[in-house]
Amino acid sequence: MTGKLQGNGLWESSRMMLPEHKEAILNSNRHLQKRTRVQLDEQELERFSRILMESQHEGREVALRLFGEYEDHHLNGIVARLDPRGRRVCLRTDSGMEWVLWRDIVSAEFAAGYTRD
Repeated sequence: MTGKLQGNGLWESSRMMLPEHKEAILNSNRHLQKRTRVQLDEQELERFSRILMESQHEGREVALRLFGEYEDHHLNGIVARLDPRGRRVCLRTDSGMEWVLWRDIVSAEFAAGYTRD
């Protein structure tokens, strides 16, 4: 019996894991990987605003990087509507219309192929 308690202790002798324990470990790991939202400065927010307005007026495609708790998401489309009161943007994408909250936008750029005059 002393062999079981050496090294890693009882974990070495017991290879069985209950589903509840596995789920608890996965939840703990997810919590450790959770990210916090970065605060953007006013100059960067102004640049995003300009890009989004140009997309709406000129029909130019934009590439947005959106905040996610565990990883960022990417979305391309043309701005169909800006809602300053609701602080959100409506994008026309290949899969249809999609609303994006302003606070979720991490970066906004014109999609590849756009050159400014």
